[in-house]
This record gives sequence, C-alpha cells and structure tokens, in this order.
Amino acid sequence: MDWENLFGGMAAPVTFGGVAGLVVGYTAKKLTKLVALLLGILFIFTQVLAYEGFITINWMAVQHSAETVWRDPHGMTLADHLWDIVTANLPFGGAFAAGFAIGFKLG
Repeated sequence: MDWENLFGGMAAPVTFGGVAGLVVGYTAKKLTKLVALLLGILFIFTQVLAYEGFITINWMAVQHSAETVWRDPHGMTLADHLWDIVTANLPFGGAFAAGFAIGFKLG
C-alpha cells in the first residue's frame, strides 16, 4: 500500500509526530519522577535541619516564591509555557499529543 498517496503526503509527519510525542512523554514522566524524588529528599533534609535548630524556615516566603515560579504575571502557568514551546511549529500536533500521552503512560 502506498501510504504517501493515501494520506496526501502526511504519513511521514504524522508518524514522526507520534514517535516524537512518545519519546518526549516517556522522558517527561521519568524526569518528573526524578524531580519529585529529589524534592522529597530536599524537603526531608530541610525539615531535619529545622527540627534540630540549625535553620529557621520562613514558609510564607517559600510559598510566595513558589507561586511566582509556577504562574507568570499574565496568568500563564509554567506547564502551559512548556507545552507551547514543545508544540510550536508542529504540523503534526495531534499525533504528537497522542504519542505524548502514550509515552507518559508507559513511563
């Protein structure tokens, strides 16, 4: 079967988009797990230092800093911004999104 003629020249971009999405989704899930592990270790270490009296933590300042990292002044979240970067100029966005979802599930 001639896939190129069947999909009007879109088979290669759609296939590439799906595979790229799969790889990015799989990697994103693995990195998310690693970041969560590192943040958990950092939190426990910080709590131990605070409990032992080596440091004092201003949790309101921490919360304020975290809020500005996750949401910009225009209301766009960090995840929204990253998704815009990843999907910019992708003519095969649907295949990429499907591949990303599968890759994230598999990761």
